[in-house]
Amino acid sequence: MKDIRCGKCSALLFRAGQNATLGDIEIKCRRCGTINHLRPAEPATERQERRSRSSDIVKSG
Repeated sequence: MKDIRCGKCSALLFRAGQNATLGDIEIKCRRCGTINHLRPAEPATERQERRSRSSDIVKSG
């Protein structure tokens, strides 16, 4: 388990297991009221495909 602490006052916000925070999290510290924004350390494994520009061009003729 990993302790997640407030960036301002270091109060314990929660304890997280491996892969517990897969998305963005916004949590308010109970002690000082700071809003903490947490993001995953690694980029998401899902990759969106790019659209090719040739499919966007409409040929008239």
